[in-house]
Amino acid sequence: MEMTVDALLNSLLESTVRLEKVVSVKDSEPDTWLSLLDEREEVISKIQQMGIENESLSAMQKQQLEQMYEINQRLIPLIDGRMQGVQQQLNNLQRSKLAMNTYNEMGPNGYGAFIDRKK
Repeated sequence: MEMTVDALLNSLLESTVRLEKVVSVKDSEPDTWLSLLDEREEVISKIQQMGIENESLSAMQKQQLEQMYEINQRLIPLIDGRMQGVQQQLNNLQRSKLAMNTYNEMGPNGYGAFIDRKK
């Protein structure tokens, strides 16, 4: 089934709006983001395969592209912020893991209590 440019752009705009809604939710799952990003990527590749020129787009189609661009501009800082938050959590986890390993290598401890062996 051959899709028209209008149908592809509508599909792309719809998935972009859904992505914005999902990313805007504070504790949304990045896996959901990835599936929506993959969906968008498929539609974008179909549009690219059609070899559409900017001059051949109607005013309505150009308006849809502008909407998607604006949404993308809002999404990028949100996604970057979440990525930095996850990176910070990973750094904290790594730091605490390193500290635990350091103390565990020093010998026995009293059920979580630190025993100072320097006397």
